Amino acid sequence: MSNGGVSRYRDRLLTEQFAEHLRFDALAERLPGPNVYPPYLLVATGILIEYGILDPYSHFVAGEGSFITNPSQLAIPAMAVIAVVGARYIHDSYAEAIEALGIKERDDGGEPNAFEGLLSLRLRLGVYLLVLIGVYVFEITVIGFPTLLVTGNLGRFVYWRAITFPLIVLPPLIEFGLSYFAVHIAVPRRLLRADIGLFFYDPRNMGGFGPIGELLKRTYYLYTAVLLLYFVQTHAPVILERYIDSPYPAPGPFIQVLLSIGWLVGLLTIAYSMYRVHSIMKADKEERISELESELKDIIDAPYDIHTASITDREAFETIERRLERVRATKTYPTTFAMWSQIFISVLLPQALNLVVQIPG
Repeated sequence: MSNGGVSRYRDRLLTEQFAEHLRFDALAERLPGPNVYPPYLLVATGILIEYGILDPYSHFVAGEGSFITNPSQLAIPAMAVIAVVGARYIHDSYAEAIEALGIKERDDGGEPNAFEGLLSLRLRLGVYLLVLIGVYVFEITVIGFPTLLVTGNLGRFVYWRAITFPLIVLPPLIEFGLSYFAVHIAVPRRLLRADIGLFFYDPRNMGGFGPIGELLKRTYYLYTAVLLLYFVQTHAPVILERYIDSPYPAPGPFIQVLLSIGWLVGLLTIAYSMYRVHSIMKADKEERISELESELKDIIDAPYDIHTASITDREAFETIERRLERVRATKTYPTTFAMWSQIFISVLLPQALNLVVQIPG
Protein backbone atom coordinates (compact mmCIF):
# COMPACT_ATOMS: atom_id res chain seq x y z
CA MET A 1 0.00 0.00 0.00
CA SER A 2 1.10 3.47 -0.73
CA ASN A 3 1.66 6.11 1.82
CA GLY A 4 -0.85 8.29 0.19
CA GLY A 5 -1.47 10.67 -2.63
CA VAL A 6 0.79 9.08 -5.29
CA SER A 7 -2.03 8.12 -7.66
CA ARG A 8 -4.34 10.70 -9.20
CA TYR A 9 -7.23 8.42 -8.22
CA ARG A 10 -6.39 8.30 -4.50
CA ASP A 11 -7.74 10.74 -1.92
CA ARG A 12 -5.63 12.10 0.91
CA LEU A 13 -7.23 10.70 4.05
CA LEU A 14 -8.40 12.66 7.09
CA THR A 15 -6.19 10.53 9.32
CA GLU A 16 -3.20 11.37 7.11
CA GLN A 17 -3.94 15.08 7.43
CA PHE A 18 -4.48 14.85 11.20
CA ALA A 19 -1.20 12.93 11.55
CA GLU A 20 0.62 15.58 9.52
CA HIS A 21 -0.81 18.50 11.53
CA LEU A 22 0.14 16.73 14.77
CA ARG A 23 3.67 16.17 13.38
CA PHE A 24 3.45 12.39 13.39
CA ASP A 25 4.81 12.34 9.85
CA ALA A 26 8.00 14.01 11.10
CA LEU A 27 8.14 11.59 14.04
CA ALA A 28 7.73 8.62 11.68
CA GLU A 29 10.70 9.80 9.61
CA ARG A 30 12.93 10.02 12.70
CA LEU A 31 12.15 6.52 13.92
CA PRO A 32 14.76 3.85 13.14
CA GLY A 33 13.93 1.07 10.74
CA PRO A 34 11.45 1.10 7.85
CA ASN A 35 9.12 4.05 7.40
CA VAL A 36 5.97 3.85 9.49
CA TYR A 37 2.68 5.06 8.00
CA PRO A 38 2.01 8.22 10.13
CA PRO A 39 -1.70 7.48 10.84
CA TYR A 40 -0.69 4.08 12.22
CA LEU A 41 1.71 5.85 14.56
CA LEU A 42 -0.97 8.33 15.58
CA VAL A 43 -3.55 5.65 16.34
CA ALA A 44 -1.02 3.39 18.09
CA THR A 45 0.18 6.26 20.31
CA GLY A 46 -3.36 7.27 21.27
CA ILE A 47 -4.39 3.71 22.05
CA LEU A 48 -1.19 3.07 24.02
CA ILE A 49 -1.81 6.09 26.26
CA GLU A 50 -5.51 5.25 26.72
CA TYR A 51 -5.22 1.50 27.27
CA GLY A 52 -1.58 1.10 28.26
CA ILE A 53 -1.33 3.91 30.85
CA LEU A 54 -4.66 5.48 31.85
CA ASP A 55 -6.73 2.30 31.89
CA PRO A 56 -4.34 0.23 34.06
CA TYR A 57 -3.85 3.24 36.36
CA SER A 58 -7.61 3.52 36.84
CA HIS A 59 -7.82 -0.18 37.59
CA PHE A 60 -4.89 -0.64 39.98
CA VAL A 61 -5.02 2.75 41.72
CA ALA A 62 -8.67 3.79 41.62
CA GLY A 63 -10.19 0.30 41.42
CA GLU A 64 -12.32 1.19 38.41
CA GLY A 65 -13.44 -0.88 35.44
CA SER A 66 -10.72 -1.83 32.99
CA PHE A 67 -10.02 -4.02 29.99
CA ILE A 68 -8.06 -6.16 32.46
CA THR A 69 -11.33 -7.33 34.00
CA ASN A 70 -13.43 -6.73 30.88
CA PRO A 71 -11.35 -7.54 27.77
CA SER A 72 -14.31 -6.73 25.51
CA GLN A 73 -13.40 -3.05 25.97
CA LEU A 74 -10.51 -3.71 23.58
CA ALA A 75 -13.07 -4.09 20.79
CA ILE A 76 -13.16 -0.29 20.48
CA PRO A 77 -9.44 0.21 19.78
CA ALA A 78 -9.58 -2.90 17.59
CA MET A 79 -12.33 -1.23 15.54
CA ALA A 80 -10.16 1.88 15.24
CA VAL A 81 -7.20 -0.20 14.06
CA ILE A 82 -9.30 -2.07 11.48
CA ALA A 83 -10.82 1.22 10.34
CA VAL A 84 -7.50 3.03 9.83
CA VAL A 85 -6.02 0.00 8.05
CA GLY A 86 -9.25 -0.51 6.13
CA ALA A 87 -9.59 3.10 4.99
CA ARG A 88 -6.03 3.06 3.70
CA TYR A 89 -6.61 -0.26 1.98
CA ILE A 90 -9.85 0.91 0.35
CA HIS A 91 -8.35 4.06 -1.12
CA ASP A 92 -5.14 2.35 -2.22
CA SER A 93 -7.06 -0.55 -3.77
CA TYR A 94 -9.53 1.77 -5.45
CA ALA A 95 -6.67 3.66 -7.11
CA GLU A 96 -4.99 0.39 -8.13
CA ALA A 97 -8.26 -1.04 -9.50
CA ILE A 98 -8.92 2.06 -11.61
CA GLU A 99 -5.33 2.03 -12.86
CA ALA A 100 -5.75 -1.67 -13.74
CA LEU A 101 -8.77 -0.84 -15.90
CA GLY A 102 -6.34 1.02 -18.16
CA ILE A 103 -8.66 3.98 -18.67
CA LYS A 104 -5.91 6.20 -20.03
CA GLU A 105 -5.09 3.63 -22.73
CA ARG A 106 -8.70 3.05 -23.76
CA ASP A 107 -10.51 4.50 -26.74
CA ASP A 108 -13.96 3.23 -25.74
CA GLY A 109 -15.23 6.31 -23.92
CA GLY A 110 -13.50 5.87 -20.58
CA GLU A 111 -12.99 9.18 -18.79
CA PRO A 112 -10.09 9.27 -16.28
CA ASN A 113 -11.41 12.43 -14.60
CA ALA A 114 -14.62 10.65 -13.59
CA PHE A 115 -12.61 8.42 -11.25
CA GLU A 116 -10.32 10.97 -9.59
CA GLY A 117 -10.80 10.60 -5.85
CA LEU A 118 -13.26 8.33 -4.10
CA LEU A 119 -14.75 10.95 -1.74
CA SER A 120 -14.53 14.71 -1.49
CA LEU A 121 -12.72 16.18 1.51
CA ARG A 122 -15.69 18.44 2.20
CA LEU A 123 -18.02 15.46 2.59
CA ARG A 124 -15.66 13.52 4.85
CA LEU A 125 -14.90 16.52 7.06
CA GLY A 126 -18.56 17.56 7.21
CA VAL A 127 -19.76 14.13 8.34
CA TYR A 128 -16.91 13.90 10.86
CA LEU A 129 -17.84 17.23 12.48
CA LEU A 130 -21.55 16.41 12.41
CA VAL A 131 -21.05 13.07 14.18
CA LEU A 132 -18.57 14.54 16.68
CA ILE A 133 -20.93 17.36 17.68
CA GLY A 134 -23.90 14.98 17.72
CA VAL A 135 -22.18 12.56 20.11
CA TYR A 136 -21.14 15.34 22.50
CA VAL A 137 -24.65 16.84 22.50
CA PHE A 138 -26.17 13.39 23.13
CA GLU A 139 -23.80 12.69 26.03
CA ILE A 140 -24.49 16.06 27.65
CA THR A 141 -28.26 16.21 27.18
CA VAL A 142 -29.31 12.56 27.37
CA ILE A 143 -26.70 10.56 29.31
CA GLY A 144 -25.36 13.30 31.58
CA PHE A 145 -21.96 13.77 33.20
CA PRO A 146 -22.68 11.78 36.40
CA THR A 147 -23.51 8.63 34.44
CA LEU A 148 -20.48 9.04 32.19
CA LEU A 149 -18.12 9.48 35.13
CA VAL A 150 -19.30 6.21 36.69
CA THR A 151 -17.26 4.25 34.14
CA GLY A 152 -13.98 6.14 34.62
CA ASN A 153 -12.11 8.86 36.48
CA LEU A 154 -11.94 12.50 35.43
CA GLY A 155 -8.56 12.12 33.70
CA ARG A 156 -9.74 9.31 31.47
CA PHE A 157 -13.03 11.10 30.91
CA VAL A 158 -11.25 14.20 29.59
CA TYR A 159 -8.60 12.30 27.60
CA TRP A 160 -11.18 10.12 25.87
CA ARG A 161 -13.36 13.04 24.80
CA ALA A 162 -10.52 15.43 23.97
CA ILE A 163 -8.02 13.05 22.33
CA THR A 164 -8.98 9.40 21.89
CA PHE A 165 -12.48 9.77 20.49
CA PRO A 166 -12.10 12.86 18.24
CA LEU A 167 -8.59 12.10 16.94
CA ILE A 168 -7.96 8.36 17.28
CA VAL A 169 -11.28 6.51 17.02
CA LEU A 170 -13.78 8.66 15.13
CA PRO A 171 -11.78 9.86 12.06
CA PRO A 172 -10.83 6.38 10.80
CA LEU A 173 -14.31 5.01 11.52
CA ILE A 174 -15.98 7.87 9.63
CA GLU A 175 -13.56 7.61 6.74
CA PHE A 176 -13.87 3.84 6.60
CA GLY A 177 -17.68 3.95 6.68
CA LEU A 178 -17.99 6.61 3.99
CA SER A 179 -15.36 4.91 1.83
CA TYR A 180 -17.18 1.59 2.11
CA PHE A 181 -20.44 3.08 0.86
CA ALA A 182 -18.62 4.99 -1.89
CA VAL A 183 -17.03 1.77 -3.16
CA HIS A 184 -20.30 -0.16 -3.22
CA ILE A 185 -22.63 2.59 -4.43
CA ALA A 186 -20.66 5.31 -6.23
CA VAL A 187 -18.04 3.20 -8.03
CA PRO A 188 -20.52 1.02 -10.00
CA ARG A 189 -22.36 4.17 -11.07
CA ARG A 190 -19.12 5.76 -12.23
CA LEU A 191 -18.29 2.67 -14.25
CA LEU A 192 -21.71 2.84 -15.91
CA ARG A 193 -21.49 6.56 -16.71
CA ALA A 194 -17.95 6.25 -18.06
CA ASP A 195 -19.01 3.37 -20.35
CA ILE A 196 -16.01 1.21 -19.48
CA GLY A 197 -15.83 -1.76 -21.84
CA LEU A 198 -14.60 -5.25 -21.02
CA PHE A 199 -11.07 -6.42 -21.76
CA PHE A 200 -11.90 -9.69 -23.50
CA TYR A 201 -8.28 -10.87 -23.56
CA ASP A 202 -8.06 -10.86 -19.77
CA PRO A 203 -6.33 -14.17 -18.84
CA ARG A 204 -8.62 -14.42 -15.80
CA ASN A 205 -11.71 -14.19 -18.04
CA MET A 206 -13.14 -11.35 -15.94
CA GLY A 207 -12.95 -8.67 -18.60
CA GLY A 208 -10.32 -6.76 -16.63
CA PHE A 209 -12.85 -6.23 -13.81
CA GLY A 210 -11.14 -8.66 -11.41
CA PRO A 211 -9.57 -5.87 -9.29
CA ILE A 212 -13.02 -4.28 -8.95
CA GLY A 213 -14.42 -7.58 -7.67
CA GLU A 214 -11.57 -7.93 -5.19
CA LEU A 215 -12.18 -4.39 -3.97
CA LEU A 216 -15.89 -5.07 -3.41
CA LYS A 217 -15.21 -8.37 -1.66
CA ARG A 218 -12.46 -7.22 0.68
CA THR A 219 -14.18 -4.00 1.70
CA TYR A 220 -17.16 -6.11 2.68
CA TYR A 221 -14.88 -8.35 4.77
CA LEU A 222 -13.60 -5.28 6.60
CA TYR A 223 -17.15 -4.03 7.16
CA THR A 224 -18.08 -7.44 8.59
CA ALA A 225 -15.04 -7.38 10.89
CA VAL A 226 -16.07 -4.01 12.34
CA LEU A 227 -19.64 -5.27 12.79
CA LEU A 228 -18.40 -8.38 14.61
CA LEU A 229 -16.21 -6.27 16.90
CA TYR A 230 -19.23 -4.12 17.75
CA PHE A 231 -21.10 -7.33 18.59
CA VAL A 232 -18.25 -8.40 20.88
CA GLN A 233 -18.10 -4.98 22.54
CA THR A 234 -21.84 -4.94 23.30
CA HIS A 235 -22.52 -8.61 24.07
CA ALA A 236 -19.36 -10.10 25.58
CA PRO A 237 -19.67 -8.37 29.00
CA VAL A 238 -23.04 -10.06 29.52
CA ILE A 239 -22.36 -13.37 27.83
CA LEU A 240 -19.18 -13.75 29.91
CA GLU A 241 -20.55 -12.10 33.05
CA ARG A 242 -19.26 -14.97 35.20
CA TYR A 243 -15.70 -14.23 34.16
CA ILE A 244 -15.49 -10.47 33.57
CA ASP A 245 -16.64 -7.39 35.44
CA SER A 246 -18.49 -4.68 33.52
CA PRO A 247 -20.41 -1.57 34.64
CA TYR A 248 -22.44 -1.62 31.43
CA PRO A 249 -25.99 -3.05 31.31
CA ALA A 250 -27.04 -5.91 29.05
CA PRO A 251 -27.66 -4.79 25.47
CA GLY A 252 -31.37 -4.25 24.97
CA PRO A 253 -33.52 -4.86 21.90
CA PHE A 254 -32.28 -1.58 20.40
CA ILE A 255 -28.70 -2.89 20.17
CA GLN A 256 -29.83 -6.14 18.58
CA VAL A 257 -31.98 -4.24 16.09
CA LEU A 258 -29.02 -1.96 15.37
CA LEU A 259 -26.82 -4.97 14.66
CA SER A 260 -29.50 -6.44 12.41
CA ILE A 261 -29.73 -3.14 10.54
CA GLY A 262 -25.95 -3.09 10.17
CA TRP A 263 -26.04 -6.63 8.79
CA LEU A 264 -28.86 -5.76 6.39
CA VAL A 265 -27.05 -2.65 5.17
CA GLY A 266 -23.95 -4.72 4.46
CA LEU A 267 -25.99 -7.35 2.63
CA LEU A 268 -27.80 -4.77 0.50
CA THR A 269 -24.63 -2.89 -0.40
CA ILE A 270 -22.65 -5.97 -1.49
CA ALA A 271 -25.69 -7.25 -3.41
CA TYR A 272 -26.22 -3.87 -5.08
CA SER A 273 -22.60 -3.36 -6.10
CA MET A 274 -22.17 -6.89 -7.43
CA TYR A 275 -25.44 -6.66 -9.37
CA ARG A 276 -24.57 -3.30 -10.91
CA VAL A 277 -21.11 -4.45 -11.98
CA HIS A 278 -22.64 -7.69 -13.31
CA SER A 279 -25.16 -5.64 -15.32
CA ILE A 280 -22.36 -3.54 -16.84
CA MET A 281 -20.32 -6.61 -17.77
CA LYS A 282 -23.31 -8.52 -19.12
CA ALA A 283 -24.52 -5.60 -21.24
CA ASP A 284 -21.09 -5.08 -22.80
CA LYS A 285 -20.68 -8.80 -23.45
CA GLU A 286 -24.09 -9.03 -25.12
CA GLU A 287 -23.36 -5.95 -27.20
CA ARG A 288 -20.09 -7.40 -28.48
CA ILE A 289 -21.74 -10.74 -29.27
CA SER A 290 -24.44 -8.91 -31.24
CA GLU A 291 -21.78 -6.99 -33.17
CA LEU A 292 -19.89 -10.18 -34.04
CA GLU A 293 -23.14 -11.89 -34.96
CA SER A 294 -23.87 -9.09 -37.40
CA GLU A 295 -20.38 -9.43 -38.88
CA LEU A 296 -20.92 -13.17 -39.35
CA LYS A 297 -24.15 -12.57 -41.22
CA ASP A 298 -22.33 -10.23 -43.58
CA ILE A 299 -19.95 -12.98 -44.74
CA ILE A 300 -22.49 -15.80 -44.94
CA ASP A 301 -24.91 -16.24 -47.84
CA ALA A 302 -28.39 -17.27 -46.67
CA PRO A 303 -27.29 -17.21 -42.99
CA TYR A 304 -30.71 -18.33 -41.68
CA ASP A 305 -30.77 -21.56 -43.69
CA ILE A 306 -28.31 -24.07 -42.28
CA HIS A 307 -28.67 -26.27 -45.39
CA THR A 308 -27.88 -23.64 -48.02
CA ALA A 309 -25.74 -21.17 -46.01
CA SER A 310 -22.23 -20.69 -47.36
CA ILE A 311 -19.27 -18.76 -46.00
CA THR A 312 -18.00 -16.18 -48.48
CA ASP A 313 -14.83 -15.25 -46.57
CA ARG A 314 -13.31 -18.18 -44.67
CA GLU A 315 -10.44 -16.17 -43.15
CA ALA A 316 -12.78 -13.47 -41.82
CA PHE A 317 -15.12 -16.18 -40.51
CA GLU A 318 -12.34 -17.85 -38.51
CA THR A 319 -11.21 -14.49 -37.13
CA ILE A 320 -14.74 -13.69 -35.95
CA GLU A 321 -15.08 -17.17 -34.46
CA ARG A 322 -11.90 -16.66 -32.42
CA ARG A 323 -13.22 -13.34 -31.18
CA LEU A 324 -16.55 -14.91 -30.30
CA GLU A 325 -14.74 -17.58 -28.32
CA ARG A 326 -12.93 -14.92 -26.26
CA VAL A 327 -16.14 -12.97 -25.69
CA ARG A 328 -18.18 -16.03 -24.72
CA ALA A 329 -15.45 -17.17 -22.28
CA THR A 330 -15.57 -13.86 -20.42
CA LYS A 331 -17.56 -14.00 -17.18
CA THR A 332 -20.21 -11.45 -16.31
CA TYR A 333 -19.31 -11.38 -12.60
CA PRO A 334 -15.95 -10.02 -11.35
CA THR A 335 -15.64 -12.96 -8.95
CA THR A 336 -14.62 -16.61 -8.77
CA PHE A 337 -16.52 -19.45 -7.07
CA ALA A 338 -14.13 -19.26 -4.11
CA MET A 339 -14.84 -15.55 -3.75
CA TRP A 340 -18.60 -16.19 -3.76
CA SER A 341 -18.17 -18.83 -1.04
CA GLN A 342 -16.19 -16.41 1.12
CA ILE A 343 -18.76 -13.65 0.61
CA PHE A 344 -21.58 -16.05 1.53
CA ILE A 345 -19.92 -16.94 4.84
CA SER A 346 -19.27 -13.26 5.60
CA VAL A 347 -22.92 -12.47 4.91
CA LEU A 348 -24.26 -15.17 7.24
CA LEU A 349 -21.88 -14.84 10.19
CA PRO A 350 -22.89 -11.50 11.82
CA GLN A 351 -26.64 -12.09 11.75
CA ALA A 352 -26.26 -15.72 12.77
CA LEU A 353 -24.39 -14.64 15.91
CA ASN A 354 -26.95 -11.93 16.62
CA LEU A 355 -29.83 -14.41 16.36
CA VAL A 356 -28.19 -17.36 18.13
CA VAL A 357 -26.74 -15.51 21.12
CA GLN A 358 -29.47 -14.93 23.67
CA ILE A 359 -28.94 -12.26 26.28
CA PRO A 360 -29.71 -13.65 29.75
CA GLY A 361 -32.74 -11.98 31.15
